[in-house]
Amino acid sequence: SNLPDSTRCLVLTGAGRAFSAGGDLEFLYARANDTPHSNTQEMLRFYARFLCLRDVKVPVISAINGAAVGAGLCLAMATDIRITYNDCNLQFPFASLGLHPGMGATFFLPRVAGYEAATRLLLTGESITGAKAKELGMVSECMERQDEVVTKALEVASMIARNPTTGIETCLKTLRSQQDSAVNGLQGALMREADAQASCYATEDLMNRLIATTKAIAERKAAKNKK
Repeated sequence: SNLPDSTRCLVLTGAGRAFSAGGDLEFLYARANDTPHSNTQEMLRFYARFLCLRDVKVPVISAINGAAVGAGLCLAMATDIRITYNDCNLQFPFASLGLHPGMGATFFLPRVAGYEAATRLLLTGESITGAKAKELGMVSECMERQDEVVTKALEVASMIARNPTTGIETCLKTLRSQQDSAVNGLQGALMREADAQASCYATEDLMNRLIATTKAIAERKAAKNKK
């Protein structure tokens, strides 16, 4: 962590109208054309680039200000506090692609929403609203409007920042350690996810789903351009 000493809290949000629009298809095609061993290592590096947020000594708040799909939503589950709005679209679409979840989804989501809710969301790939996510415990607060999310997150961040630093940092470290030390810990879960994703990338099912998804996106763009 190279944060300035004056940093007391971080707010993570999306640029524009989405928090995270979903997977990079070019990246997924590249994985489908690579070897399982190489993909395991690549996925571990990919997770680490984002989950380094777990190493910062200050609280991280996800201001989910728009659609959160796939790895971006997984990352939000790894942060300390999550805020969204009632009509926000949230989805873990891995199953529909024939892909095992990654980015710590199988570790954090059951701890945030419970085993049954996590199992259903990860195995069906169904989309839920922000209001439903609040009901499941995935977020701590749901705003009425999209444009209220970041404002509320900054308000909570300010409340945290007003408190003495040592108490906040030590409490946060204790809370995170209770998560990370559970049954084989976060690192064990990430290794399992990376191995499983590498196996899925090698399947014909995944390639077929990627091709179908690419075609569907192209058709939607073409239809939009005709209007």
